[in-house]
Amino acid sequence: MSHRYVVGIGVVIGVMSGCSQSPYQLPDRNTPAVLAEEKRLAALLPDELLWGTGTCKVRLIGKEGSSSFAWAICEMTPTADVPSGGLSMPVRVDGDQVRKPADGGAYADSVRRMFPHRLADAVLREPDRFRP
Repeated sequence: MSHRYVVGIGVVIGVMSGCSQSPYQLPDRNTPAVLAEEKRLAALLPDELLWGTGTCKVRLIGKEGSSSFAWAICEMTPTADVPSGGLSMPVRVDGDQVRKPADGGAYADSVRRMFPHRLADAVLREPDRFRP
């Protein structure tokens, strides 16, 4: 087997393994800072995203300065006046200000405006990876 052939195989394997991994690294959920931020967001988001009482599960997917980027899955607590319901979406939180993406055809553009470039691309390309 020639040296050139072995090098070629190594390059192909390197390129293929690089393509199979996501380029965006999620924050480590086992650190106190990430756990604290997810807890803060889970307490904040129901009042901001739901039209009644409910709960949210949150996955912190990034942090930049004072901005937190997360995926929230929120469920309404059904009452006689409010039926059950829920949502699943990426959000940007600046302090206590919550921004959510637009619906329908404006969704992708709004995600690109809300998130840093690499994170927006990852959220649009592989959303299931970010859900809590």
